[in-house]
Amino acid sequence: MSKLNAFCVNLKSGQLIVADKQRGSLLIYPAGAKSPVVKLNSVFDIIAVRDLLNDAFPPEVYNSGDVRMRKIQG
Repeated sequence: MSKLNAFCVNLKSGQLIVADKQRGSLLIYPAGAKSPVVKLNSVFDIIAVRDLLNDAFPPEVYNSGDVRMRKIQG
């Protein structure tokens, strides 16, 4: 079984977010667009955005059945 390198999610607004681990990129596309409006090509920048979102919206506080959350083991 091969490991996944690309992950994507469709937002309620219709935007598409694509994270590609192999390329170290994060792209955000408006609904129906072919060109991204946000393009990060630095793992450092992607991690900074992740950390910002985790600080602003901690997973342990925002636990909802409507939102897919990663469970923390330990």
